[in-house]
Amino acid sequence: MRRLLVFVFFVLLIAADARGNRGFKSVAHNYNVPLNNQKGEVNVVITPAEKTSRFTTKTKVNYKLFIKNGIPQNQEGTISFIVKDTANKEVSNKIYDISIPASKKFETQINIPHSGDGIFSIAFVVELNKVKSSFNFKYTFGVNKKTSLAKIEKKPRIEPPVDDEIEGEIISKMKSESDDGIYIGRSPIIYNVALENTYDVTQIGTIAYVVKDAVEGSVMSEKIYDLQMPRRSSRNVQFKIAPPSKPGIYNVDLIIHTNTYDDTTHHTFGYEIAQISNPYHKPDDFNKFWKEALEELAAVSPEYAVEEDPSQSTKEVTVYKVSMNSLDNIRVFGWLTIPKDVLRGKKYPVIVGYGGYQIPVKPLISNDFVQLAFNVRGSDVENMEDINPDKHDLLTLNINDPYKYVYRGIYMDCVRALDFIFAKEEMGFDLSRVALVGGSQGAALALVVGGLTNKKIKTIVADNPTFCDFHLLMHMQNEIKSESFVIKYINKYLDENRNTIAEADVLNSLSYFEVQNFVPLINCPILLGIGLLDPLAPAVTTIGAFNKLKPAVQKESEMYTFPGLAHEVTMRHNRFKSLWLYEKLAQ
Repeated sequence: MRRLLVFVFFVLLIAADARGNRGFKSVAHNYNVPLNNQKGEVNVVITPAEKTSRFTTKTKVNYKLFIKNGIPQNQEGTISFIVKDTANKEVSNKIYDISIPASKKFETQINIPHSGDGIFSIAFVVELNKVKSSFNFKYTFGVNKKTSLAKIEKKPRIEPPVDDEIEGEIISKMKSESDDGIYIGRSPIIYNVALENTYDVTQIGTIAYVVKDAVEGSVMSEKIYDLQMPRRSSRNVQFKIAPPSKPGIYNVDLIIHTNTYDDTTHHTFGYEIAQISNPYHKPDDFNKFWKEALEELAAVSPEYAVEEDPSQSTKEVTVYKVSMNSLDNIRVFGWLTIPKDVLRGKKYPVIVGYGGYQIPVKPLISNDFVQLAFNVRGSDVENMEDINPDKHDLLTLNINDPYKYVYRGIYMDCVRALDFIFAKEEMGFDLSRVALVGGSQGAALALVVGGLTNKKIKTIVADNPTFCDFHLLMHMQNEIKSESFVIKYINKYLDENRNTIAEADVLNSLSYFEVQNFVPLINCPILLGIGLLDPLAPAVTTIGAFNKLKPAVQKESEMYTFPGLAHEVTMRHNRFKSLWLYEKLAQ
């Protein structure tokens, strides 16, 4: 976001209101000038940036703060202000932490956020170790300095025209010194920031970081520094952040404020992630619930149908549409691709792939593997009318009853796809080399099937699995809800049924479907890819699930984290997944 701020020096002060929430605990400014002949005194001066105390939408409301610390002791304390209108009604208030080293001076400007025109009074209070000072001012705020107060009250506020903006930006690239964004031990978390000023004017302001716990959103550490960049220049900054006190995932906001530029970018790191241990929410009858579901599925005649699709077949592979009956006799289908060498008697390893939320999958082509790309109920229009005639959101369809919830059927659809592979060995399938793969919801389904099936699976490859921990997801929704479709649909359902169903009831039902409850049942190595910025499958939930693997399985498994990515993995990791599959499925 770019804007023109007409003042010479701008300092970022992040703070909450005067009820006790504080902003930055340490503030770094120009302390490099020693004081002369000021022994034994602490002097505080506040003056309006405009001598007439008449501020406009261009000049903004700014007050200059100057403190001389003339004693050989650091001064710690706060500065606060309260703004009131002519009716003595409070308009705004803020409180900031300040720190002035011994025998140094402190200079900055305080920007007072403003939206209404008129006459106002402002009272400042500065409290330090050795001094308490109060300052009171009156000022006017309007469109321009020539506007009379009568006109200010009658005319709406007019923002400066867009033409007054200065073209340019500050390009920032912030990178963790740890390539995977993971830190262990008590060494500092280090970020290197490369800055480029593309403006034709010098940029003066601040650069800051704020570290927050990814689950609670609580501030763990924060710091602000002066920033000055000549026109069309570049510079590098390094942040050394104290390691957190406990394992977890932590968000880092990089905040840049200058005379013409404001921007915040988001970053994430993990600390001692092998120690992340999220609680189970596993119902007492979890095993019984899924045993019954598998028995119901076994009682349904699959009636497999295999039909070649010449329009999608190639010289190297034959493509088939395969369909089958699943739980509740819902017909589901997938795309089977078989290398034509199979027809000459060669057996191939098999990869079963599951798709994302309501995303129909297409045939997966490979000369080295048999592949089944499978569509569960709800991912295509062919069975939506049967399972959802009233067109409810699929994620919350019958969510209040675990026995009727649509994902009971979806999980069984995935098991039925695996049943098909093991029932059709004569088609050239090497049943000793079967892998499950998926991303997003597909990754969750692959992990669930790996835990549910008694068939031997060679490996599971999963990227950013959703649904690992619904309870934790909802708990941390204040941090991610604007970006999470899972939270969006659950909250929509709760709002529509607020008089009959509570969030606790929904979460109790979802406990049967949390992926982390299936993970300890997996008996094959898994390859897990995680975007640390992911709001759909938050890293704290996916890493917590990985940590629930049996020790012997986890020893053979691998997890890779990507600090600059959200719900995706790198191209390099995609190539590595291919190598992983070739290695695990090689004879």
